[in-house]
Amino acid sequence: MTQHHPPLHQDERGLVLSATFLILVVWLVLAGGTFAVSQLDLRSTSHQITGNQALFSAEAGLAHSLRQINSIGVVRFDADIANRWAQIYGAGAKSFDDFNDYTYDVVVAADPADPLNRGTLTAVGRAPLQARRIVQVQLAKGGFTGPPGAIHLAADAVDSQFTGNAFDVDGNDHDQFGNPTANDPVPGISTRNDTVADDVAGSLNNNQADNVQGLGYSASPLTPSVIPTNGPGVSDLDQIVADLLATPGVVQTPQGNFNGSNVFGTPGAPQITYMTDDNVKLNGNATGAGILIADGSVTINGTLDFVGWIIVRGDTIINTTSSDDDQTAVLGNATILGSLWTGNFEIKVGGSAIVNYCRECLELVDGIVPGPGNLVPRPMVITSWAEVL
Repeated sequence: MTQHHPPLHQDERGLVLSATFLILVVWLVLAGGTFAVSQLDLRSTSHQITGNQALFSAEAGLAHSLRQINSIGVVRFDADIANRWAQIYGAGAKSFDDFNDYTYDVVVAADPADPLNRGTLTAVGRAPLQARRIVQVQLAKGGFTGPPGAIHLAADAVDSQFTGNAFDVDGNDHDQFGNPTANDPVPGISTRNDTVADDVAGSLNNNQADNVQGLGYSASPLTPSVIPTNGPGVSDLDQIVADLLATPGVVQTPQGNFNGSNVFGTPGAPQITYMTDDNVKLNGNATGAGILIADGSVTINGTLDFVGWIIVRGDTIINTTSSDDDQTAVLGNATILGSLWTGNFEIKVGGSAIVNYCRECLELVDGIVPGPGNLVPRPMVITSWAEVL
């Protein structure tokens, strides 16, 4: 039997419509809420990603800065690094190639309690969505590592000439008596950049290339030990010299001519010798130990046996037949055990010159003056790391 339902009254139809509308509103609210939560999750994820990217940018800034510092080395952190930071690091924020939205900048400060040996690097990293992170590390001097090479060329462009086949430049380690050791080698000749390294290596003929040995040397194929290390530049060398000349006990020699036998320190009593004359001539037999700093030309007509570190701020010529002003000419026999750094444009090596790297000799130099500091540049190492924002 067919059942008949009574028709809905108008108020009942309105009630059903209201309930349906209410359900639709609730559904829309829920859908909108879900969308909002999803958008919030996406935004939160994006901020987390860019925050991490900002952190990575800050860490890249720290790595860049530490590499710059350690390419120079540190005698006094305050004078060598903190006071010269704009010159070393440059101005403004740094960015990555093809990723200009990711930047960093770094500030440096010497430790107030120990400005010679400790300092702080603070790096600010930035990424899209205004992400920003700040990382700070504490630095302290590391252990003795020695010079960048048996000969270090601090200029960004160098004219190198090698004459004869009797000279010897060796980055393999020797003791202070000239005997080989098992310590790690350094380059025979270290340079600031690839261009200088290529030019120096190219100025050695096939008979001379095996006279420059040390790190990277190969007999087959014949490859001299000439390596870019991005070591101290000319301005860095000037600062290092300023540090050394501020050391107590520097022996200044204003005269230009030295005749007979001359002693510039001994292994038992090494000294810092500072030659200030524009044209120094050593006409007899000279020996020395420690650090020898020459501002102008140095002509050695006799014999020089030196243990330690020689810094020539002008052009350097070893064993030639003539000399000009503002050059270093070694006309007799030169045996240098340690390291020779030159800061000017020209270097000429020939005759019977011997420049052999000697870690022991540089360690001797390092301890000329007792105390908390050091005289041979050292790297800095990270002692603590903290994200401060």
